[in-house]
Amino acid sequence: MPRAQMMFGLAVGQLRRFRRQTFLVLVISIALLVSLLIPAGLYMSYRDKISEAIAATVLPGELIVTASTALPAAAVADAVSAAPGVCALSQFSGQVVVYAGGVASQSIPGYFERADGACADPGAAPVFGAADIVAQPATGRGSAEVMGIGGARSAVETNSPVLAEATSVRFADEPMAREILGATDGYTMVALSGSGARGAADRLAAAGATVSTRADYLGELTSQQIAAISFIGVIAIIFAVVLICGLTAALVFSLVLLAMSLRPQFDILRRIGVPNREIRGVKAIQAGAMVLAAAVVGTVITLVVDALLPANRLLLGTFAVDGVAVDGWTWAGAVLALAAAIGGAWFLGDAISGPKRAETTGAAARFALVRRAVLPVVAVAAIGLGIWCTVAERFGFTGLVIGYCLVLLGLFVLAAPALRVFTPFTEVGGTRGVLLPWFGLGSVGRVRTQAAVAVSCIGFTATLVAIISVFATSTDTSINRQIDANVGAQMVVEPKTGFAISADDVATLRGAPGATGVVAVAPQNGADVSGRTSNGVAVDGPLGSGALQLTMVGGTATVDREHAMVSASEAAKIGVVVGDSIRLTAGSVQVAGIYVDAPTLGDFVVSSDYAAGAGFQYVLIRAEQQTAVAEVSTVAAGLPNLVVRSIDDYRVKQKAESRTIIAALTQLSGVVGAGLLLALGVVLGVLTGGRAKEWATLRQIGFSRGLVLRSVGVEATVVAIVGVVAGLAVGSAFGYAVCKYLSWAGLTDVVLDPVTSAVAGAGLIAVGLVVYLLACSSTLRQVR
Repeated sequence: MPRAQMMFGLAVGQLRRFRRQTFLVLVISIALLVSLLIPAGLYMSYRDKISEAIAATVLPGELIVTASTALPAAAVADAVSAAPGVCALSQFSGQVVVYAGGVASQSIPGYFERADGACADPGAAPVFGAADIVAQPATGRGSAEVMGIGGARSAVETNSPVLAEATSVRFADEPMAREILGATDGYTMVALSGSGARGAADRLAAAGATVSTRADYLGELTSQQIAAISFIGVIAIIFAVVLICGLTAALVFSLVLLAMSLRPQFDILRRIGVPNREIRGVKAIQAGAMVLAAAVVGTVITLVVDALLPANRLLLGTFAVDGVAVDGWTWAGAVLALAAAIGGAWFLGDAISGPKRAETTGAAARFALVRRAVLPVVAVAAIGLGIWCTVAERFGFTGLVIGYCLVLLGLFVLAAPALRVFTPFTEVGGTRGVLLPWFGLGSVGRVRTQAAVAVSCIGFTATLVAIISVFATSTDTSINRQIDANVGAQMVVEPKTGFAISADDVATLRGAPGATGVVAVAPQNGADVSGRTSNGVAVDGPLGSGALQLTMVGGTATVDREHAMVSASEAAKIGVVVGDSIRLTAGSVQVAGIYVDAPTLGDFVVSSDYAAGAGFQYVLIRAEQQTAVAEVSTVAAGLPNLVVRSIDDYRVKQKAESRTIIAALTQLSGVVGAGLLLALGVVLGVLTGGRAKEWATLRQIGFSRGLVLRSVGVEATVVAIVGVVAGLAVGSAFGYAVCKYLSWAGLTDVVLDPVTSAVAGAGLIAVGLVVYLLACSSTLRQVR
C-alpha cells in the first residue's frame, strides 16, 4: 500500500509541476471527446426521429412480409387459411394528390389496407390519424378528387374538408384504390401476427417473399433513408472528420511534448533503482487520470447540450433532432478512442525522448544534411502529386480530397525549412541598429518548429474559409445565371413529389390561350455522347419561341429526331463542327448547331425522343400578354400533379435552396475553424513552455517586458500573415477545383471574390494573432 501511495503521489506531483501544460492537454482531450460524442449523439437522435416517423407508416405486426413484385391476393389468402390463428394486414400503396376545385394539395402517400384471418371484423371501424383522409366512392358529385401517378382520377367522399393539411390518404374501397394506385392484383406488404404468424410467413416465403421481424424491417428502412444522404449530409460528415482529425493530431502532439518534458525525472528514478514496472505504473496512472477527467467533463458538456437543445430542432436546415442521444456503447467507444490516443501518445513521447545511441560527429552531420535535403524533396513531391490527383479527371471527387490532403501535408513539411528565410533579419537589425521589427522577424526563423505548427494550423483554417467563400459566391452567381437563362419565360411548371410531367400535360399547357412558347425540359445527366460522359437536356418545343433563350456560335437552333445541338466547350472536347455526327446511346444524330455555353442547357440538346426516363422535369412557358399569364395559370390548375410558379417565385425557390447549403457550410466551417484554432492555442501553449529560458535571457540582457511582448507580437503577426496568405491561396485553388467538378450539378460559374477574400483574410490574421499571443502570454508572465 505505501508503494502504491508513493506511485500515485509521484504521478500527481509531476502533473502538478507541469500543471499549465497538463491543463491545456485536458482542454484538448475534452474537446476531442465532445467532438466524438455530440455528432454521434445528433446522428442517433436523427436516426430515432426517422425511425419513429417510419414506424407510424408501417402496419402493426410481429412479422413483415415483402416481395420485389406484389404478393398475389390468392397467395395471401392461402397462407392465412392454412394458419387459423394468424392476423394478416395486407397493404398496397402509392403517391397521390387530393384536390377540390382549383386548390390542389401537396403530393402525399395513398394506401389501402385489408384485414384477414383472426383480426378480420367487418363491423370494426378502422382507426385513422388526425391528418389522415379517408376516401370512399362518392355517392354523388363527391367532395374531392384523387389522382394517382398513373393519371387515373376518381371523385371521392372524404372525412375531412381540410384537404391541404392531409398527410396521407386511406382508401375505403379496394377497386377504386387499385385503379388510382395502379395495383391490379396483390399487395406490396403483409404484416402477420398471432399464433400462426410464423407458419403463414413460411408459406409466403416459399412463394418468393422476404420475411423480417418488425424491428429488423424498420431498421432496414431507416438505414435506407439515411443512406440516401443529401449533399449537406456529405459535407457535414467531411467537416466532422476534419475536426476530429485536427483535434486528435493536436492532442497527440501536445501529449508527446508533455511526456518528453517529464522524461528527465523518470531517468533520475531509474538511476536510483526504481523498477521500470513501477515507472510504467506511474505513467499509466497519469494517463488514466487524464482520461478520467476528460471523460467526466466531456460527458457533462454533452448532457448539458442535450438538455439545452430544443425538441424537433432543425440542424443545418435539414436534420430534425430532439437532442443528443448517446447510448452506452457509443459513450464507451468514444472514451476508448480517447484513451487509446492519450495512452499511445503518452508512452510515445517518453520513448522518443529516451537516450539516443552514440553517433560520431561526422555521422550526425551527414544525417542532418540528408534530412535537410530529403524533407523539401518529400514536400515538393507531395504537393506535385496532390495537384496531379486534383486535375486528373478520372479520379473525380476522390482525387480532390486526396489532392487536398497531400498539398496540405507537403506545405506542413515545407513550412519549417521555408521559415529559415527569416533568420537573417536579426543580423539586419543589428547592422542597422534598429531592434524592432527585425528581432521579431528573426525570431520566426529561430523558433521555426513552433512557427511551422502555427502557420500550418492557421493556413488549414484559411483553406476552409477560402473554399467556402469560392463555393458560396460561385453558387449564387450560377443560380442567377441559370434563372437569367430562363428569363424569356414568365412561368415555370414543375411536378409534385412522385409525379412527372407527361407529354399529355405539355400538350394541355401548349393549348392554353396566350401561351406563345412552351418548352418542356428533361435533364439527361451522365449520357454517353461519342464515348464521353456528358450532361445535357432533352427538349420538346420550339427553341425559337423565346421561352428558353440561347446564343448560337454556328449553325441553327434545330432539334429533332435527326438533329441535335452541342455547347461550344463540348464541341471542342469531342472535336466536332456543324454537320458532323455524334453518337448517342440510342443512335447517331447530326450536329445542327453549336451554342454558347448555357447553364440551363448543359453540354448538349437533343429531342425528347432520346429522353432517358419517363416525363419532363420542368416546363418553361412564355406569354406575350400579361392577361395570358392568368389564362395559362387557369389551365395549369386543372393539372393537379403540377405546380405553377412565376419566374420570380422560381428565383426565390432556387435561392432558398442555395442559401440552405451556404448556411450549412458557414455553420460547419465556423465550428471546425473554432476547433482548429483551439487546437492551435493548446499546441502553442505547450510548445511555448520551452521558451521561458529564451525570454528570461532577453530580460537579463536588458530587454524590458514590453519589448519582449512587442517582439512576440511581430513574430505572431508574421506567422499569421504567412499562414493566412498560404491558406487562402491553396483554398481558393481547391475551391475553384471543387466548383469545376460540380459543373455537372449546374455550378457553371467559378467566382473568386477579392473583397470577400480580403475581409476573410484580415479577420483570420487578427484571430491568428490573438490566439498566438494568448498561447504565449502564460509563459511570458512567468518571465521575471
